[in-house]
Amino acid sequence: MNKMSLMFSIRKELRKLNAKIDSKIVRGEMYDREAKRHKQLVADLRRLESEASMARTWALASFLF
Repeated sequence: MNKMSLMFSIRKELRKLNAKIDSKIVRGEMYDREAKRHKQLVADLRRLESEASMARTWALASFLF
């Protein structure tokens, strides 16, 4: 799976997880497990976005010099 499709699938899972968390909050239920998974997914997404940003920067720098 390439980075773009991985980022897409993480965002999709985050949307589903957010909906599940929201429904649990409305019902007054605990959502600890979902919160931990959300935190991990956000960290993974940020890492992937950071790597993609660095790759674009290096590609531009190598093109200019």
